[in-house]
Amino acid sequence: MKKHIYTGLFLLGIFSVNAQNKETAKADKYFDNLEYVSAISEYLEVIEDGAGDDYVYGRLADTYYNVFNSTAAEQWYAKVLETSQSPEHYFRYAQMLKANGKYDQANAAMDKFASIAPNDARAIAHKSNPNTVASLLDDTPKFTVKPLEGFNSKYSEFGPIEHEGKIYYASARSGKSRKYGWNEEPYLDIYSSDLDATSGELSNESTLGSKINTKFNEGTVSFSPEGTTMYFSGESLDRDAGLFGKKFKKDATGKSTINIYSASLENGEWANVLTLPFNMENHNTGDPAVSLDGKRLYFSSDREGTMGGSDLWYVTINEDGTYGEPVNLGSDINTEGSERFPYISSKNILYFSSNGRPGLGMLDVFASQMTGDSFGSVRNLGAPINSGKDDFSYTVNEESQQGFFASNREGGSGSDDIYRFDQIVPVCDVVLTVQVVDSKTGAALSLTSVAIFDENSNKVATKTTDENGYVEFKYECDQAFKVEANKELYLNNSIDVAKTDDAEVSKQIALEEIIVDNKVVLNPIFFELDKHNITAQGAAELDKLVEVMNTYPKMIIRAESHTDSRGEDSYNLKLSDRRAKSTAQYVISKGISSDRITGVGMGETQLINECSNGVKCSKEAHQANRRSEFIIVKKD
Repeated sequence: MKKHIYTGLFLLGIFSVNAQNKETAKADKYFDNLEYVSAISEYLEVIEDGAGDDYVYGRLADTYYNVFNSTAAEQWYAKVLETSQSPEHYFRYAQMLKANGKYDQANAAMDKFASIAPNDARAIAHKSNPNTVASLLDDTPKFTVKPLEGFNSKYSEFGPIEHEGKIYYASARSGKSRKYGWNEEPYLDIYSSDLDATSGELSNESTLGSKINTKFNEGTVSFSPEGTTMYFSGESLDRDAGLFGKKFKKDATGKSTINIYSASLENGEWANVLTLPFNMENHNTGDPAVSLDGKRLYFSSDREGTMGGSDLWYVTINEDGTYGEPVNLGSDINTEGSERFPYISSKNILYFSSNGRPGLGMLDVFASQMTGDSFGSVRNLGAPINSGKDDFSYTVNEESQQGFFASNREGGSGSDDIYRFDQIVPVCDVVLTVQVVDSKTGAALSLTSVAIFDENSNKVATKTTDENGYVEFKYECDQAFKVEANKELYLNNSIDVAKTDDAEVSKQIALEEIIVDNKVVLNPIFFELDKHNITAQGAAELDKLVEVMNTYPKMIIRAESHTDSRGEDSYNLKLSDRRAKSTAQYVISKGISSDRITGVGMGETQLINECSNGVKCSKEAHQANRRSEFIIVKKD
């Protein structure tokens, strides 16, 4: 979106650390005061005077980013990245490339970002599915998007939400004479318009009046289920003292922040405006969204504990009208980017916008099915809801499958415009319930890690079984998965889940204990033909042996390597001995004392079937003889 103060105060800025000098001091002052239009002019003047450097280029790029001039931002990020290795600059550069339709270059920039910041959740998500853009663009559209002819102004309109036959939204269309330096647009007010349920068109606009709107910024709204309380966000004016538009509550840097307020319906008008107690003077709190039952208020904030630029949080709304402490929705939803504009539909689906997840560029709209405090898999709604630009403040009537959202995509009337949509393909979810049990006893295995992998072997989610061995996943239908269970002192096991549109699927995974009688049982340790070096597959299995030996610190193991009968007996004995000793050395390299494991080659002296010299056998029968065994010499 073309960043106005209301939205921009939430942005994760890249405020480069550099001693101010005479050339940059004036520009930096404009930048720090969020007066980006003036800051751009000053930074360009610094560069024209020959004083440009990485700091100035980075600041100028961030300034263009904040006013969403994607072309200029791309240019200056490319300039600063000629010499800088800032991961956040690479991430924003990729965002601007996507916004400008340069998806291959954006993918390369994300590859670079992931190499510099490999532990960043955004990097991990990119590496897990680097072809997100192609899949989202090629996917069958689930929506038709329609412009609201004659409704949007040349200024910002966003945050549409339906309530009692009207659509409430934020807009700068009043054209108030006061303009702020962010992008020289007028300040925002909250409006309502009548909704024609048949055509979806909006008409008869009206403002909410001076008890709600001030001469500064007001933003998005949400309503309690009974419709008697409205929550809305706006700049941190001292509303409780009745000083509407006259006095800011400022943060430590002297700037106003975003707060959430409540208002009650009195004689058909919204009045009795209250500042909510979980607002903070030095942090933003906005984008209110009430839960279906009215017991929770979700919002976005950059308060302490936030993972990125802004996270999604909630507070409990108590029966006596008080509020609980803010709770972060966690990494299932939040990223190192910014999560904004939550909305909970009648199907208890959380819709929100994020620029920290793989998508088409900038803010994309995502959805996750909520069950209590848990969230299903997060899915990108894809095109045409999402584009390379900012797409946000999505709301939907799940019964009519119609709704609204805002975007600053090409072809609009102004900066942020409101669009309506029809959902033409149902978005369905599958609830997959998995129980993990002991293969011998059938007993439920609690505290077992269960992961699901998509058809490209990308890990989608990981959860831990409850006391009854159960774990539950929610995901979009018509997807195939592999489900893998992993528990200490048990062998891993996996099952496949086929594509389905069934609402519920149940599966069971049986795990075999890793210690059986006098052996540690692992999956086969494979070696390359005529070689004894440990492969990646073998290392993964031997790591389980290391785990067992760490669990039992006095355990002593004899690693035996066996071959089939093919080849010379003496050669097989020597090859198996090299393999056994390599096996022992790998375990020792992982910190196990050398006096706790020995490697012995057995050659073909202990075949487990009839496939001895001269006997014709299948490949599978010979394979059974090629094995590694781990004999427990001492356990306690």
